[in-house]
Amino acid sequence: MSSEPLNQQPFDPGITQTYTGELRRIVNRDGSFNVRRRGRSLRDVHVYQLLVSMSWTKFMGLVLAVYAAVNFVFAGLYLAAGLQNLSGAEASTRIESLLNAFFFSVQTLTTVGYGAMSPKGITTNIIASVEAMMGVLGFAFAAGILYGRFSRPSARILFSDQAIIAPFRDGMSLQFRIANRRSNAIVNLEATVLLMTVEWEGTEHKRKYLRLELERPNVYFLPLTWTIVHPIDASSPLSGLAKEQFAERSVELLVLITGFDDSFSQVVNARTSYRWDEIVWGARFLPAFHADEAGELVLDLARINDTVPTGL
Repeated sequence: MSSEPLNQQPFDPGITQTYTGELRRIVNRDGSFNVRRRGRSLRDVHVYQLLVSMSWTKFMGLVLAVYAAVNFVFAGLYLAAGLQNLSGAEASTRIESLLNAFFFSVQTLTTVGYGAMSPKGITTNIIASVEAMMGVLGFAFAAGILYGRFSRPSARILFSDQAIIAPFRDGMSLQFRIANRRSNAIVNLEATVLLMTVEWEGTEHKRKYLRLELERPNVYFLPLTWTIVHPIDASSPLSGLAKEQFAERSVELLVLITGFDDSFSQVVNARTSYRWDEIVWGARFLPAFHADEAGELVLDLARINDTVPTGL
């Protein structure tokens, strides 16, 4: 790499500089860090954080699994106490007995209480009382988790699939494009782009990070697209680097977008990265929006990746 500008000294943004072995990337395209933790105990698991942050598919699957498991456990307790102690639950087969006990458990847990089946005896009534209390507490807990998931602010920033090396003014530039997937307003957006390179120092790999200067590091509004541009001028750490050198140094661009969500009145952020093999040389972005016949601007999110070659 060319000599570093005096105002750009390498630093560690919190992802370490020295490592051994092969490394795919630092930040995944979805914004998650390429880190897998080991040696944790159950005390390190924050249940609320886990349930609020997991995907909707996993969350609903977990809710259904816990719901079914609890009802089967109590169904087993009712069977152990004797099905004769449940009025209206008489059955001729074991399967029917299990189903009757299961559905009575569902009615008790949800406090529906149709009245077709009811407990008899001290033991069965105690089991039903404990289950009813667990149902009230459990559904209150589930309602709190659902509220937390719906009320948690998050940014749905759409990043272009690839960054590009494109002409800019009288020189070249590194560019990528973002847009807001949602119709809400995100204001006061700021972009931070770090250049990560891997170099040999003695017998070990050494990662170096430099913050890239942007042509426009912030915008006030994001109703359309924002093309984030780093001019490759004499002061740029990318100056003089060829495409092959990007691969040799395992170049990765770490991107952080921060903004203020007007709907939730909270700061939100989004992250991604572009590796050297996700950078297209000699291209420029095509407009992703146009004005319709009524004079309104129409943003086509499907066109955020549209580029044309520049012949450079």
